Order: sequence, then C-alpha cells, then structure tokens
Amino acid sequence: MKMPTLMIALLFLLFPAGALADDTRPDVPLPLAVVRGDIAAVKQHIATGADLNQRDTFGSTPLIIAAVFDRPRVAEALLAAGADSTLRDPQGSSPLHIAALLGRTEVVRSLLEGGADRYARSASGAMAFDYAAAPLREERAILDQLRDRLAPIGFRLDDIEVAAARPEIAQMLRSPASELRGVNLAPVKRVGFAVSTPEAEGLDPEPVAEMYRDAEALPRLFSLLLVKNGRLVAEKYFNEGGIDTPSLMQSVVKSYFSALVGVAHERGCLPDLDQAVVEFFPEYADRITDPRTSKITIRHLLQMRSGLPWEETDPVLWDKLVQDDNLQLLAEYALVNAPGGAFNYSNLSTRLLGVIVERACDTDLRTFAESSVIGPIGGVLGDWARDPQGQHHPVLEATARTHAKFGMLYLNGGIADGRRVIGKDWVATSLANYSDDVWVTLERKTRAGRYFRNLGYGYQWWQANVGNRRVNYASGHGGQLIVLIDELDLVLVITAYPAWLEHDGENWMHERSHLNLAGKFISLLP
Repeated sequence: MKMPTLMIALLFLLFPAGALADDTRPDVPLPLAVVRGDIAAVKQHIATGADLNQRDTFGSTPLIIAAVFDRPRVAEALLAAGADSTLRDPQGSSPLHIAALLGRTEVVRSLLEGGADRYARSASGAMAFDYAAAPLREERAILDQLRDRLAPIGFRLDDIEVAAARPEIAQMLRSPASELRGVNLAPVKRVGFAVSTPEAEGLDPEPVAEMYRDAEALPRLFSLLLVKNGRLVAEKYFNEGGIDTPSLMQSVVKSYFSALVGVAHERGCLPDLDQAVVEFFPEYADRITDPRTSKITIRHLLQMRSGLPWEETDPVLWDKLVQDDNLQLLAEYALVNAPGGAFNYSNLSTRLLGVIVERACDTDLRTFAESSVIGPIGGVLGDWARDPQGQHHPVLEATARTHAKFGMLYLNGGIADGRRVIGKDWVATSLANYSDDVWVTLERKTRAGRYFRNLGYGYQWWQANVGNRRVNYASGHGGQLIVLIDELDLVLVITAYPAWLEHDGENWMHERSHLNLAGKFISLLP
C-alpha cells in the first residue's frame, strides 16, 4: 500500500504548529478537528450541515484522517451522520484498509459497525484483512515515513502496539458466520470428476466457505475449484464462467508447455535438454545479433534463465512479441544477461519451447498435447492460437476442470486415473527450484500479491511460501492460477477474465485480487 500524502503539506501550510496549540474555536476547520480528535467540533460541523465527504487538497476525507490519526469516536460520529466509508485516498485505499494497516483496532470496529465493506479491494487488490495479516516488516518503510512527517501534528504509532493489534483486527475482518451459512460449495456436476465434501476429506469447511464468500465480490473471476485427495470438494462459477466454457489462458499455459517438453524428452524426441536452441531454428542462425544467443539451451528456456528480455518492460519489445510471426526475435533480441546467469522472465522462451517440440517430434502441437497429456487426464481444450505457419502460441483455451486435472497430474507424480502420463522424475525436476533471484513486476519484487513470498522457479512452474507452506503454482495474466499444495494433497484453480493485451493499473488490481484470494485461503489452513 502506498499511504496517502494526507495532510503532510496541507496541515503545515494551513494550520501551523501554533494553531494546533490554540483552544478549540467554533470555526476550527473539520480536518483539523479530526486530527485533534475534537469530537465537539466535529459534531458542530455535522450539525451545521458540513460536507463530511469533502476532500482536502491531497484527496483525504475526514474518515481517512480519522483512520490515520486513530480517532475512533470521530469516525463513529462521522459514519452516524452519513460519511461515506467507500471513498478512497488517491492511492486507492479506503479508511478500513488504512485502519487495518496501522493497527487502529477501535477505528476498524467503528467502521465495521458503521457498514464499511470488509470485502472491498484496494488498488493493490487487497482486502483490509490482507493488510492486517501481513508481517509488519513489509510496511516498516511506510510507517517510518508517516512517523517522520506527521508526528509534529499528533500522529502516534508504536510498532509493538501495531503488531499486537493486527491479529485481533484480522479476526474482526473475517467473514461473519451468518454470511458463510448460505455459501454453496457443492460441485456443479458429479460426472467427469470424483466428488466429495471438504469435511469428508479432512478439510476445515470454514476457510473454504470464506474463500468462496470473498470470491463473490470479484467482478472478473470466472471459476474457483478445490480438489482434495483427488476429489473435487468445491466448485463455483462466476460472471462469464461456466463448467463447459473454455476460457483463455495465457502464462498458465507455460506449465502445460513444460509438460509437453517432458513428454518429448521421455520419448526421445528431445534427448538432450542442454542442446542449443538455435539448432532448431536454422533459418535465423546467420541473423543473430547477440553472439551469446547461440549459447541458450532448452534447459535455460525451461528455467527462465535464457537471458532473453522480459517483454513487458519495454513497449517496443512487447509490440514485437505480440505479432503473429515473432520467432525471429530469437535472433533480434539483445540478451539482458548471459544464458544461465540469472532469472529473467521471458514469454518468448515458452513460445520457442512449443515450436521446438513440434519440430523435434515432427508433430502438430495440439495433436501431440491431446494425445499425450490432455486426453489421458480427461481434459478439454478450446481454441489454440497459431502463427501464420501453423505453429502454436503459448495461449490457449481450456475448461477449469481441465486445469484441476492437470494440477492433479503433477500432484500425483505424473499419474492420472492409474496411468503413467508423465515421468515421476520429470515432475520432480519441473517443480524444483533453480533460481534464488526470482522476481515479479517492474519493481522486481520477490513476492506476488500479499501472500506469495520468497518466489522460486522450476521448469515453467513458480514456487512460493504462502503462510507456513511452500507451494508450486502456474500463474497467468488476469490472475489465473493452478496451485499445488503437496503436503495437503490439494489443488486450487482460479480462472478469470484474461485481460488480453491489457496492462493498465485496473487489470493489475484484479490480478492481485485473485492472488490474494488464494493466498488468504492457504494461509488460514491449519
């Protein structure tokens, strides 16, 4: 969360330190009355019909100020008089988000009693619970900045007190039991999948129901499935999603391509993963602009350690990538590091892997996928994008249940319905970690959303610590997920609006909301 600038400059300009020491005057401005916790002056403003939602120069409402300065009685009075708790600061955080972050227990209580929406997401896709549940160290820089700038006008914040308050606040922000009783978790159909219930499979139904209640507030979510012990225990479709509706998947498909490379390797089409990639693209061999490109191997592509650039970091690179005929970028792209030298996410890497399988095995990739993986697991594919030469892009459509079965395949060591589909060693190798320098976003963060921390990367599979567990997961643009929790024999699947070619702030908010939905659930599991 980026904290609001609040009154950092405004209060110093309009209300110098001397004014703060004066006796309260009937005409004291409302923002100053809130800062001081002067409930009498606040009520006078209410009685005279003041605009309780008016923003100051920096976009802060009186309720936001009350949350920052820990004025619960003021917040209570403002809410009772009709102040709007949904209004956000310029960074997209509501008063409830801010109060949870700062450990303002009584302000949180007042806001909830006043009807604040516990399910509302901030601009970073977090609910108030997600802020209260996070380790305090992650916001230490923000808290220190607030203390430095606002202490002269009455801001107080003690890290020990905040750390002690947050667990109570997090509990207050959990979904009430009354809202969980009506949540329907039952699988939509009993055919095509072994089904059960969370209780029958030893899974606490409360966090499951809470996850599905949280999901109801997400406008871009298509599906949410949970598989425990090989049985579908919860399934629901939202918005445009449906049980028989394949939805577009982008980077989740990277993990599918990894499986196809594994099958090709086991069948002998790709016997050597350390073979140079350029050997499969002789048409570009004499056009390579960076001599290091000739050192890239199949293994480097699988591990995202090829040195190829992350295309989203540069609009020019991205424009070239989204062209149908983009294989020539292998020759044109300048590497950002030597092959094998460092982790660097690359969409082109997965594209190359798919073409390598097609060429090495002399096959159509869809035919190969359906016969070797998708068919054996009982999956269903929709459309699959191709380039003008008929070679497949790593962008395809599949049903949510297909993703659940694909996750089960890896959780079960490559076996589906008692049949060996992928080698056990390939599964283990794919889910291992090969990089201690994994990052996401332009800021190179080592966590995704609020919960997926200490990221790692295998063969086109991500890893992360979530709560007290290490998970493997496939992740795609728009917040699509296949999460594997090995020690619980659990697969979680999210499909969502794919946000094709959309990379604005709103999209990232929705994407992180889905990550946080999954992360909160996993972190609550005993």
